[in-house]
Amino acid sequence: MPLSIFRSLIDRKFRSIAGDRYDEIVKRYREFLLLPEEFVLPEVESILIPLDRFSGDFHGVLDVLEAYRGAKVRLVYLLDAQTFRLIEETLGEEEAQKLLQVERERGKRLVEALKESLEGFGLEVQAEERFGDKGDDVIEMASEYDLLVISRSFGSEVTKTSPISPVVLKVVQHVLVPVIVY
Repeated sequence: MPLSIFRSLIDRKFRSIAGDRYDEIVKRYREFLLLPEEFVLPEVESILIPLDRFSGDFHGVLDVLEAYRGAKVRLVYLLDAQTFRLIEETLGEEEAQKLLQVERERGKRLVEALKESLEGFGLEVQAEERFGDKGDDVIEMASEYDLLVISRSFGSEVTKTSPISPVVLKVVQHVLVPVIVY
């Protein structure tokens, strides 16, 4: 049955123009078409959502996360340890502590707002703050979860020429779990 679906799709599109290459096209493009049994969504019981000062507006992804009622969500506000070391080395410990205080307050507000929204959807939410390397830490943590949800601006601001941050590109290329980039 599935092969007949592929044949009918490809027949409508390519039979008249492909001629004798029709069978080759069927063989090559079969990998790109989903079978009905492949339309099943995987079970998601745990979700990782890393956040930072650049994380964009999360309201667009809330509708999607509502579909995972009952899942356990871990919100992690990540502070870049290397940035704080550089500030401490160049501007001094006092300035680094001031920045740390501002970042912690910003993170707390962001996490609390998202936590409240997610709990309203019936998700069990755990929140924390973490120092480290944003890319490497997310890649390491993601292996313990069924789904990774990450802002396209996580790690740095995005621009018209770069609509997704380099940190997110690195993460998406290295994790083995499904990813939602919002």
